[in-house]
Amino acid sequence: MEDIFISYASEDREQARRFAEAFAARGWSVWWDRHIVPGEAFDTRIEQALDAAQCVVVLWSASSVASEWVRNEAAVGAERGVLVPAMIEPVKLPLEFRRKQTADLCAWRGDPAHPGFVSLCNGIARALGEAGRLPPPATSGGVPRPERDRPGPARFTLLAGTLAALGLLAWWSWGQRAVDPVDVPPAAPARLERPAGGGPDVSLAARVAGTYFGDVIADSKGSSRSDVSVTLTATDGRSVRVSSDYPRIPVVDVPLTRAGEQVISAAGDTALMVDLSRHPPQLTYSPRGELSFSGVRQ
Repeated sequence: MEDIFISYASEDREQARRFAEAFAARGWSVWWDRHIVPGEAFDTRIEQALDAAQCVVVLWSASSVASEWVRNEAAVGAERGVLVPAMIEPVKLPLEFRRKQTADLCAWRGDPAHPGFVSLCNGIARALGEAGRLPPPATSGGVPRPERDRPGPARFTLLAGTLAALGLLAWWSWGQRAVDPVDVPPAAPARLERPAGGGPDVSLAARVAGTYFGDVIADSKGSSRSDVSVTLTATDGRSVRVSSDYPRIPVVDVPLTRAGEQVISAAGDTALMVDLSRHPPQLTYSPRGELSFSGVRQ
């Protein structure tokens, strides 16, 4: 019995391989079609592995949301209560999965300290009964490639939508340095930062300040909503005030810290992340875990 079953569209095989190798490096066993032998019934083998796995990780993308095969696998994982979803492309999720907290890994390139990957690993650990800790990296090599493609219906491309809700609790715990093997160094004391190439000093808060336009994907007390704006206003060098034209998003002050090119909330129960590596910068925001907003700065 494998720890993790990865559900993915055949177009995303390279991404699936990257996840499989990252999970194997943490000591988890992974099934992603590689164990099928010639002459074995493909659908029967997949069903057996899906039913036996302790955790089902689905990789949502334009191809996978269009795949009946992937959606059925995700539904089985959800029915068993072991589904841990990850978004690898900015797409609108199938209706039945929109209220499930989904790790944002659209920009993930294999970094074990990426907030979305840490959130995903915490979700897997909870599904495996390992809540509160992550397994140490393994010393063995990666996972072999699958021997054959998975069958499925013809694929079609969806228009890029919005990002789904982050795993709030896991992400907040990461910000509090609860995950030690892959955590990033603590932020330096509040100070001003000088951009590369010289120029005037710019505070951390000033770098993320502005108005972000996007959508509310998941809401515990309502439905999704488009054309929402969220404004971050610098209150000092390391804090911003969050406000919005959407009444469900309250005005709140959020302290900030930084991990590489990602600025995140430093404390409290409100998850905020601004990805400065994107152009324009992208905001993912979840006030008190009640809803999830994603948008880009205008």
